[in-house]
Amino acid sequence: MSTTLKSGDIDRQAQLERVAETTLLWPYKIWGFGEGIALRGLQAAARATGNSENSDFANALLRSYVVRGVAKGNDEHIAPGAQLLSLYEESGEPDLLIAAKKLAALHASFPKNEYGARMHRPDLPGWRKQIWVDCMDVDAPFLVRLGNVTGNDAFIEQGTEEIFGYARSLQVETGGDNEGLFWHGREEDCGQNGQLWARGNGWALMGLVETLIQLPAGHDARAELSERLAALCQALSRCQDSGGLWHTVMPNPETYLESTLAVMTAFALRSAFESSVLRERDWGGMEKSARSAAHKLVNGRGELERVSDATPIGEEKMYATRPFGVFPWGQGPALLMLAQELP
Repeated sequence: MSTTLKSGDIDRQAQLERVAETTLLWPYKIWGFGEGIALRGLQAAARATGNSENSDFANALLRSYVVRGVAKGNDEHIAPGAQLLSLYEESGEPDLLIAAKKLAALHASFPKNEYGARMHRPDLPGWRKQIWVDCMDVDAPFLVRLGNVTGNDAFIEQGTEEIFGYARSLQVETGGDNEGLFWHGREEDCGQNGQLWARGNGWALMGLVETLIQLPAGHDARAELSERLAALCQALSRCQDSGGLWHTVMPNPETYLESTLAVMTAFALRSAFESSVLRERDWGGMEKSARSAAHKLVNGRGELERVSDATPIGEEKMYATRPFGVFPWGQGPALLMLAQELP
């Protein structure tokens, strides 16, 4: 049965296509951080529009990665395992599943901090005992999905252990205005570090939602993860600007408004509503406000504006002075958000 697009749908499809075209231009490194979500966005755009050019590009990068060899170094902790699984489920190519299992073994090889979170770069001086909130959207959703695909509960337990370790390490649990937010990172000997960074909280939000969507019904991890997700949503609602965006250091309104948390929130919350992980009556207003603000920042060239550059852990001034540009960690979530809006 064919679907007839209305004029508004055609406009949204054209916008989605422009964003995808711009996303294709990024100089992919296989793998730089944020590239996995860009590939995921391209795969979603192809499904939404029927334009296979986008998924062909993403899938060619994934297949070249598998041919080159997977899990050869610790830097591959950011490799897009979930996207390998998406391609495997579509194609049935056994090499893709073998590659995903190798990535899972790499994740299991990393040392843990006191909370059970894996420290991904034990080979690098200065980073040996650090974790970063960004990894919440990379590790657990991939591992739990791998458990579902293979029928092996050990991967599901690996994934839940991972997200518990990160959430317990990084989420603010004491009372006060910052309760529920996530710190950028933690160093085992020094404690939490960095800032209460907007994009970092977007990674945490997506990771929690995607893990809950993937978890089997009745799994004993659901209760705590749901509580942590609700606490994060409460905190985000307190920090959201009247225009729908968030300040890059959320508790400080003197830092600039940045757009990636808005696209991440719009996508993650809509996904959560559709899967009954969250109730729209509780968080629909925040989602709509974020989505509206994000739409206004997608320009005619298919670029999401007000996206800050790669942001290392540091003092507040460093976060507040990162330049804006066009990056995969903005384009990918924008594609995911826009793809949700097509029938």
